[in-house]
Amino acid sequence: MQIKKEEIRETILEKAQEEFLIHGYEGASMRVIAKKANTTIGNIYHYYDSKEGILEELLKEPIEGLHKLVKQHFEKEQRVYTLEELKEAFTQMEDVFKVMEETELQYMMDRRLLILFDLKTTRFLKVKEYFIGQFKEHMAWHLGLEDSDSPYVDIITEMFIACIRHVLLQHQDSIEAQKEFIKVFRMLCAGLVINQENKP
Repeated sequence: MQIKKEEIRETILEKAQEEFLIHGYEGASMRVIAKKANTTIGNIYHYYDSKEGILEELLKEPIEGLHKLVKQHFEKEQRVYTLEELKEAFTQMEDVFKVMEETELQYMMDRRLLILFDLKTTRFLKVKEYFIGQFKEHMAWHLGLEDSDSPYVDIITEMFIACIRHVLLQHQDSIEAQKEFIKVFRMLCAGLVINQENKP
């Protein structure tokens, strides 16, 4: 019986995630989620007290991952790297699987992040704003800007999120998504400079 309950719970989460990704949290219908999960709205409420309860369960792991990203990368980054150091780091990124396993970049490869990025309501909106604020401060530091509200920081932030969205939506296979993300990450960080230098 316990196994059956866990199967139902997982199915509800799976179908809710699909609906949230397609229609956004606010636009997703509990009726549709119940239908796709082959259950009833009433039965869903036996497992989750509200639609936001489902959202909370879905976002738990990706939010934990973002906290680790902030702790492991944003807070530790204290110096500017030379172009040669960047080249060496990106050369090591050829081993995609090692990079994803050993670095904080792995936390960006969760499709549930797209649900968080698209939120317009709920208490998780503040969580979204916090992480975007942390990213903007980090980008401002890299750019040597004192103001993280600079329009240049906004442009880079929006571009980075758009790249993550593209990678996660266009590459259902996690291995391909990881490869594509590393490619995009290299380009955004230093690819344009390095590519120009490598031209004959």
